Amino acid sequence: MEVRNLITFLKIIETGSFSKAAEQLTYSQSTVTVQIQQLEEEIGVQLFDRIGKKIYVTEKGHELEAYAQQIIALTQQAAAIGGEEQELQGTLRLACLDSPFTAVLPDILREYHCAHPKVDIIVKTADNVFFAERMLSQNEVDLAFVVHDQRRTKNFIKTILKEAHYVFVAAPTRPLTKKPVVTLAEIAENDVIITNQQFYFSDMSNEYTKNTLAYLIKPRFDLWNPIAAMELAKLDCGIALLASYLVEDAVKKGELCTLNVPELDFTVWLQVLRHEQKAVTPQMSAFYKLLREYYKK
Repeated sequence: MEVRNLITFLKIIETGSFSKAAEQLTYSQSTVTVQIQQLEEEIGVQLFDRIGKKIYVTEKGHELEAYAQQIIALTQQAAAIGGEEQELQGTLRLACLDSPFTAVLPDILREYHCAHPKVDIIVKTADNVFFAERMLSQNEVDLAFVVHDQRRTKNFIKTILKEAHYVFVAAPTRPLTKKPVVTLAEIAENDVIITNQQFYFSDMSNEYTKNTLAYLIKPRFDLWNPIAAMELAKLDCGIALLASYLVEDAVKKGELCTLNVPELDFTVWLQVLRHEQKAVTPQMSAFYKLLREYYKK
């Protein structure tokens, strides 16, 4: 079984087309067709259904997909044995939620790029962890950088990086910022800004806080972008509920104040997810290594 045939097979799944796979791999379409025919003959199963002008991966094709990823990853690792001087190349595909994408990921990507300048990096933003998991399941990305609780997620392997908290923040001109302690009932009397209400409270593992917030808080602004929520809070349009790492700089600069709300118990963790059937490529391994070093600082 030729590794190049497996590479072609995965490229067809990625692009959804024999012709697009041929174009990206700089093969003729007839070469791609022959490679898939060779694979199907070797394995003894049909890998694609061809219905009209579209192709669909068969059930057996999906089984081979997981093995093909592992074989190619192991082949790349074996090729790297020749010495550390061999520069890492290829592609790293990431999914990332909006808040860590803005507040955390740029510094990490800068360090990764400095260490591995020949690796191409693709980052797709996801509105919430469920979309990120879907991208992992469909092999659209290699890893997902998310903020979530510590519950075990079926089919995914998570690496916990750092604990974080959600906090209420407001512009310094808002009266509640002068109070040493603020209640949720007092928060509810103000205009409240949250992000992505459909999934917001589902991230909370503390049932009491979740139920209390859902009952008391009727948001005036429900935004899908946490940066926009933070900017509205700076303009004193309301009190925003946001991740502490996102508002840290604004608080230090005096643009926002953190409210002391003892009733709020909303702890999450920065973490990296990968699908359990996804083989770890050299590019992914280098990213994991960087994250371990970065969060030791």
